[in-house]
Amino acid sequence: MHTTVVKEVEAYVREHREEILAKYEELVNLKDFWRDARAVDDVGEWLKKEFTNAGFDCSLVSFTPEAGNALVGTLGADRPGKPILFSGHMDTALASELYAEQPFRIEEGKAYGPGVVDMKGGLIIALYVAKALNAVGYDERPLKILFVPDEEGSHQFTNVAGYLTEEAAGCFFAFNMETGLMDNSLTVGRKGGIGIDVEVTGKAAHAGQAFFEGVNAIEEMAHKIVAFQALTDAEKGTTVNTGVIKGGTVPNAVPGVCTCELDVRFTTLDELERVRQAIEVICATSHVTGATCSYREQHLFPPFVTGEKEMKLFHFLEKTAETYGYARTQPAQVGGCSDAAFIQKAGIPVLCSCGIRGDRHHTTDEFAVVDSLFERIQWLTAAVIDAGELAE
Repeated sequence: MHTTVVKEVEAYVREHREEILAKYEELVNLKDFWRDARAVDDVGEWLKKEFTNAGFDCSLVSFTPEAGNALVGTLGADRPGKPILFSGHMDTALASELYAEQPFRIEEGKAYGPGVVDMKGGLIIALYVAKALNAVGYDERPLKILFVPDEEGSHQFTNVAGYLTEEAAGCFFAFNMETGLMDNSLTVGRKGGIGIDVEVTGKAAHAGQAFFEGVNAIEEMAHKIVAFQALTDAEKGTTVNTGVIKGGTVPNAVPGVCTCELDVRFTTLDELERVRQAIEVICATSHVTGATCSYREQHLFPPFVTGEKEMKLFHFLEKTAETYGYARTQPAQVGGCSDAAFIQKAGIPVLCSCGIRGDRHHTTDEFAVVDSLFERIQWLTAAVIDAGELAE
């Protein structure tokens, strides 16, 4: 317990509230839709400058032209002990043109703008945890940052997922700075997810004079969609959602092609395998004579599994909050995927949803609770200071 030092941290945060908010606004106003690699790189350069000014040795890592660069950095590499990792993503979910030129605003204690909660607030928290630690002379162990460019795009153009696992290896523990939950919970487990694109090919024909010469791809897909949806198993936490369907051209033509996009969520890899095998059978089975089907898997996120390491780290954060009088927390299981799963593959404990609290992410109504920006800086900084209480 380091009450005196933590009080100094709290004083630092109070004294720098306006500066923190100004940096937050500046970052959110750098709109960077995940499909715009140049815009994501602008954010990477901004963050590199800020973390370098905070004492980090930073570098930008290139992957493919379709995605921006990752940012990796270390502060205090010569310090004893394993590094504490702050991870996250720099890209945002919605197209930049949906927002005003300077979209950041605060109304009734809530901040609005692209990525304001998912997850630029978390990136600002990581920055000011480092700055607060510098201010109180912390030198116990290294700090590491690892911010990726394409999480919202599910890493479909890069091998960032593997890079996350490689770079996380050897760290003491990690805070993934994703959207903080409104009830102040910390996420200890997430479902895995995979996208599957399905295409049925039939035969286009005139719906009047050549109806029976056609092979209706939409009709075939209708049978398959009913079968896909039936793979959902609520008791096992497995869901299969047909989220997009496209087919046909005009009402008076038998459609020759129909496509759909599936979203599959699962809690175990065994469940993923069950669904995969079933989808293979469904796609290979025809109900309309002459129709054929193919499918392709997209962007697999493994589940972030609740283990002993995660619960031990959670209870440490819970104790930290209780010790210093911060808001109570509890462990949460959520359905959305995150990069915490790839960090966990490195064998280190990780908690997710460590960023600013908020809601409505992936919509233009996305908001963050401003006061939680300062609360989380204090809480996570205190946890780093007391990290020696966790046995390596």
